[in-house]
Amino acid sequence: MRSKSLNALSMLVLTGLCGLLFAPSTRAQSENWRSDANLLEGTWIVQVTQHDCQSGATLGAPFLSLLTFTRGGTMTETTSNPMFAPPIARGPGHGVWGSTGHHTYTASSIALITVNGVLAKTQVITQTIKIANNPDNFTTTAATVQFFDPAGNPVMAGCAAATGKRFQ
Repeated sequence: MRSKSLNALSMLVLTGLCGLLFAPSTRAQSENWRSDANLLEGTWIVQVTQHDCQSGATLGAPFLSLLTFTRGGTMTETTSNPMFAPPIARGPGHGVWGSTGHHTYTASSIALITVNGVLAKTQVITQTIKIANNPDNFTTTAATVQFFDPAGNPVMAGCAAATGKRFQ
């Protein structure tokens, strides 16, 4: 009986020691989660302001979008842009993103736009994202928005700027 108690105590001590030995490794992995390559991962609430590409003049009121960046470089987004009011419907955007340098990223997404249930256009958004001092905020100063007809021909383009706040 004493042998079983001693074995159980030995296992408990060994488990505790293993936990202490591997704790720094776990902490390092947690800190690596915030490394530059994946600092953008997560869901962001984004305020978008459209502007004239040449003059920089603001076009319309700002609106909100949600962007989700996943490990591996894919993203999804959705928007509350009032230009997509019925009978126009815009589906969620799907895309890719990647790091281009210290806390700087590029992202591109595509969304389908239908009118009365029929594909009318696609929208492609390409943006450069910068995370400055606070890892829970970003800015986009160079976003291009392009629209294409169902055959892939460009029909309209625009520019935008945005600020994002990490959803927590």
